[in-house]
Amino acid sequence: MKKISVTIVFAAGLFLAACTPKEPAYKNASLPTEQRVDNLISLMSLEEKVEQLQSQLLFAHQFDKRDYRLGHVRNKAHFIHVGPEGPAGTVRCAEIINDDTRESIMASRLGIPVLQHGEALHIALWGHATCFPQSIGMAASFDDEFYSRVAEAIAKETKAVGVRQVYAPVVNISRDPRWGRSEEGYGEDVLLNSRMGVAYTRAVENNGVVASPKHYVDNYGDGGHDSYASNISWRTLREVFLEPFRACIEEGGARSIMASYNSVDGIPASNNRRLLTDILRNEWNFKGYVVSDYKGVIGVHSAHKMADSYAEAQAQCFEAGLDLELANGYRDLLSQVKSGRISEQSIDASLRRILTVKFDLGLFENPYVNPEEADKTVRSSEHLELALESARRVMTLLKNRNGALPLSVGTVKKIGLFGPAANVLSLGDYSGPRGGFNAKDYGITPFEGLKRYLNGKVEVTLHPGNTDVAALARTCDVAIFFAAIQEGEGRDRSRLNLPVRNMQARENVSGALIVDTEEKLTFELDQEKMIDKLVASGTKTIVVLQNGSVIDIRRWADKVDAILEAWYPGEQGGTAIAETLFGDNNPGGRLPVTWARHAGQIPAYYSIKPSGRGYRYLDDDGKPMFPFGFGLSYTSFEYSGLAIPEKVNRNGDTKVYVTVRNTGTVKGDEVVQLYLHDEIASVARPLKELKAFKRISLNPGESRQVELSLPYRSFGLWDRDMKFVVEPGVFKIMIAKDAENTLLEGTIID
Repeated sequence: MKKISVTIVFAAGLFLAACTPKEPAYKNASLPTEQRVDNLISLMSLEEKVEQLQSQLLFAHQFDKRDYRLGHVRNKAHFIHVGPEGPAGTVRCAEIINDDTRESIMASRLGIPVLQHGEALHIALWGHATCFPQSIGMAASFDDEFYSRVAEAIAKETKAVGVRQVYAPVVNISRDPRWGRSEEGYGEDVLLNSRMGVAYTRAVENNGVVASPKHYVDNYGDGGHDSYASNISWRTLREVFLEPFRACIEEGGARSIMASYNSVDGIPASNNRRLLTDILRNEWNFKGYVVSDYKGVIGVHSAHKMADSYAEAQAQCFEAGLDLELANGYRDLLSQVKSGRISEQSIDASLRRILTVKFDLGLFENPYVNPEEADKTVRSSEHLELALESARRVMTLLKNRNGALPLSVGTVKKIGLFGPAANVLSLGDYSGPRGGFNAKDYGITPFEGLKRYLNGKVEVTLHPGNTDVAALARTCDVAIFFAAIQEGEGRDRSRLNLPVRNMQARENVSGALIVDTEEKLTFELDQEKMIDKLVASGTKTIVVLQNGSVIDIRRWADKVDAILEAWYPGEQGGTAIAETLFGDNNPGGRLPVTWARHAGQIPAYYSIKPSGRGYRYLDDDGKPMFPFGFGLSYTSFEYSGLAIPEKVNRNGDTKVYVTVRNTGTVKGDEVVQLYLHDEIASVARPLKELKAFKRISLNPGESRQVELSLPYRSFGLWDRDMKFVVEPGVFKIMIAKDAENTLLEGTIID
């Protein structure tokens, strides 16, 4: 009987095993991603496939309308900050995103996780994340290696709460400062945009967050207007505007790209097969997915008039290579497939790209975050110190007459602070969630920074704004004016001078978000007239600029003693400004833009091609106020020993060497710049192009041999047939302090 009993039990076990459903392959983490994707797609209905290509963005009052079946969502943590409590803490943000992710997985028959996305231009855009300097400021650092550390910190804080895709970096080359979004990018130069873009993209992607370089491509048009039609030739698109995107994909590993609103050669970017398929996928071998800018597909119908309905616009964009429509998009995609307008095979192709990323991110195995661990990551002491060091590195000294700076505690007894940005946190665009970055608790304004830094050793007086300027200035040893402009998304400028500002008359505005305080008006502040009054008082006058693009400073630049460009230096900017004014930080930033004298010189950029006539105007010599790459220091540097190989290295990087010595009395940073010119070419080439740069720090009397690497591609061009080639010939190499001041030069042949 025992033998029979054992046999029956064994047989029953075999029967149960045969009846137990086998776990689908897509749930097996040990299998290759490709196999898992194939299996999952085979199990999905058409409706489920389309849902993975749809997205949703809801404001706080709309959360009850959340469709948890959709594959992509603007994370809720961005929208929960309005109210008396201000921005929510990290733990609360992580919990809310976890809850949303959990609901999404439960709503999916196959348990497909949602991809939570957001913004992270220079701060993880939710709650109390660490705020670093604006992108244009980081470009002024001319240090892509350091910038990768900033991007890594942003990625860690983003990932910590469960956000796994960010719409950054902005690698739109900006050659017109009237464009309000100039601050979001890295300036005018192809190489600088590419290196900074790659540094950000690679660091973010390496930390498990999808980067989406934007806005693809040429996001502003004539007059500096945001999203105007691009009339740039395809040669210029290839040579200039497309190059940073290529670098972010091929070198940075970007897994997503955001298409821009504008048309390119008459075709909207969201509906442009040449851009989205021919170049991105077929030429650059891009394996990721393309998203639209918010409501970009609607614009194909409503603005560009390329489709007779929104539904048709969706079909056109999808066929061109746009995988995902933001922000609440592709709502007619299912009906377009059922009607035969779009094939299910094309749906599968886009779906494959998106699911591949979700599997590679590990969302199927680890869709949730630990809120307590997130709280340890966000605003860690390491990240706060990095924010301060970042602010130090972006400081760019534009003028320093007779050594007006640095100031000395021993000789200065009282300083007066003036201007609209003296006691507010100037952060720039994309600087905090709805409800704002809380300056009172987390940021350091210039006034607060100077008070803390000086710690009572020097009296710091804040001008309230509506009293006699000169009278207060005459009681001070130094008058420091903190200027401000109005710019940002939707704020293109026609005038570049310092604007007249409507201001509140109050001593303490440390809780303000940025420089714009126009909601409660009490008086009008004419910034340029105030600078004139400060100068007329006879007191040493210093101007600190906090901005993201060029300002027309002609009226007062020659009158003041010093000009410090602080850009938008992030939450620790007030401390860095104080340290720089008093010499504990030697400014080492350099201009990532050509600083035009006035709007009549625009567009102004250094890498122009030869003119058949000349470069001046009838009433203007055409020279800028400051050239690209310009920046002063509290010390001096000497260059020598330029070493250039005889021939270009076709199988790797060509190495150029130069020795730099600090000939001054204090430690300082220098940015060594290498420019190149193709002496004879089959097509017209720029007079010079930046091809390498290196920021170094030297103690007084210290010398260092600097190595500058030139990849073989550095010598290439787009020929008459629009093929990228390296033509044999002679190349001039110029070692310079900036685009107008060459110190050493030589030649190399290929």
